[in-house]
Amino acid sequence: MKNLCYVVGPLILLISVPSPVRGQDAWTDEQRRVLASIERLSAATAPNGGGADAYAEVLADEFSRWTTGSDKLTGKDEWVAGIEEWFSDGWRVSNRDQTVVEIAINGDTAHTRRIVTETYLGPDGETSTSRAALAETWIEAEGGWLLSRVNVDVLDVP
Repeated sequence: MKNLCYVVGPLILLISVPSPVRGQDAWTDEQRRVLASIERLSAATAPNGGGADAYAEVLADEFSRWTTGSDKLTGKDEWVAGIEEWFSDGWRVSNRDQTVVEIAINGDTAHTRRIVTETYLGPDGETSTSRAALAETWIEAEGGWLLSRVNVDVLDVP
């Protein structure tokens, strides 16, 4: 889902619309299942999106995150704790745009490459924007796809 957020006086209006997914021209049924898991993960960070618990449900137990250039790997428990703190502080994703460059599936493993731009809305109406290239590994488990690994390369915001 793409969330459009408007601040009108003391009110914050959130309108959810499907996220544009640009990339290849057509997706197979299995690729669409991976896209559904990506959308489920993304929706968790939106206002009224389920928060850290919903986010954690889409992560494999052995999840790890690495930002290019860093010497730190972040595991599932640490990452989810950070998401919980972020939510507790009042932050949400108010807008997301993504281009899915590739979804390659080999058995019960899927590799995705995406470019994601997100705008974050803070508790006092402040905003910030980030853009990143993501290389992800998803595993099929329990009838769905779970994010196992993500490598993040932070990009300049255009």
